[in-house]
Amino acid sequence: MEYKVVMPVLSDTMDKGTIVKWHKNNGDLVKKGEVLAEVESDKAIIEVESFYDGYITLLANEGDEIPVKSTIAIISDKKQTQNSKPQPKEEPKPKKEKKQEIKNTKTESKPQQIKIKPLPNGTASPSAKKLASEFNINLETIPNSPIHEKDVLEKILNKYFTPKAKKLAIEYNITDEFEFNKKLSYQDVLNYIKQNNIPKTSKITANQQAVIKNLQNSITKPTFRIYDEIEIKPSNYKITTLLLKRLANTMKNHPLSRAIIKDDDFLTFESINISTAVDREDGLYMMVLKNIDTLSLNEIEEWLKNVKTKRITISDLNNSTFGVSNLGMFGIDSFDSLINKNDNGIISFGAMKDNKIKITATFDHRIWNGVKAARFIQEFKEMQ
Repeated sequence: MEYKVVMPVLSDTMDKGTIVKWHKNNGDLVKKGEVLAEVESDKAIIEVESFYDGYITLLANEGDEIPVKSTIAIISDKKQTQNSKPQPKEEPKPKKEKKQEIKNTKTESKPQQIKIKPLPNGTASPSAKKLASEFNINLETIPNSPIHEKDVLEKILNKYFTPKAKKLAIEYNITDEFEFNKKLSYQDVLNYIKQNNIPKTSKITANQQAVIKNLQNSITKPTFRIYDEIEIKPSNYKITTLLLKRLANTMKNHPLSRAIIKDDDFLTFESINISTAVDREDGLYMMVLKNIDTLSLNEIEEWLKNVKTKRITISDLNNSTFGVSNLGMFGIDSFDSLINKNDNGIISFGAMKDNKIKITATFDHRIWNGVKAARFIQEFKEMQ
C-alpha cells in the first residue's frame, strides 16, 4: 500500500509552497505523527506530519517551490530505496515491464496532519530573503516583523511604481509584467494596458448575478409584442407617475394582468402590484409598487422619489404581476424590454413628442392571446 504526502494548503490565496527542510531521508522508516518536513507559505512555516507508518520516498528537494496539493513524497509499507538523497523533481515514467506491478499498486491520499509554526519576530522567511536579494531590497527598511514575501513585494511595488501607477497595475493585475529597471509612471502602465489590449477584470456583483438570472429566465418565456402610441395630457406630475396610475386603473378590469403561472396553476391576485425599472446608484432594480390602485398621484410620485435612495428589502423586489420601463427621459423614441421574473407582461415607454408616447407592450403568450392583449392596450390608451 502506498500513500501520498502532498503540499498542504494553508489559505485560499496560497497556490504554492517551498520545502524549507526535510526531517527524513529517502528510505527512512517513519511513524504516524512524526514530522516529515517544513514547508513555507507567504504567511508561516508549516510542519507536515506523517499520517501513516511506512518507508518514505522523497520526490522534491529542499528549496523547491511546489504547487499546492502536488505530491512531494510517497509513504509505502515496503522499503523502496536506501539512498539518502531526494528523487528528481519530476517522477520518472514507469517502464513497460513494470506495468502490471503499478496496476496492482493502490495509492491513497488522505488528509495529512500539519502544524503551523509562525516565524519568530525579527526574522524574514526564506522566500522573503530571496526576493529581497533579487531586487536589492534592504530588509531593515521593512517595518513588519516577521517579514514575509508579501511585505517584500509591497516594497518592490512602492520602489518601482508611482502611487497612481501602482494602483492601476494592481487593478489590472499586471504588477509582475514589467521589467523593474526604472520608476514607472501612470502613463507607462496605461500605455502598456492599451498596447497589449489588457482587460480589467471585475467580479460580478450580487445584483448583476440576479439580473443575469432574471434575463436568462425571461428569455425562456414565449412572448409577443404590440407596438402602439398613447396620448398624455400636460400635467405637473412626472410622466412615469401618470403612466403607472393609468396602467393600474386598466389592470382593474383585466384579471390576466394580475395573473402568474406557478407550476401547473394560474394564480390570479386581487392586488395590483407593478414592477418599475429604477436606476439607482447601486444598480438597476425592478422595484415593486404595491396596491397602486389605492394610491393617489401624489403618493405614487413620492414613492418614485424615495425609491432611489431607500434601503431595499426582499419585499421591494417581489410579488408583482406586470411591469413598466421608461427611457423617455433619455430621448429614446421606442424600445422593448424583457419581462421581469414571474410577471406576465411589461410596457416600455419612449420619449413624449407632441403629447404622444410610443409604447412597446410585451406579453407572456402562455397567459395572453393576441385578442385579449389588444383589448388591454386599447383600454390602456383610452384610460385617463
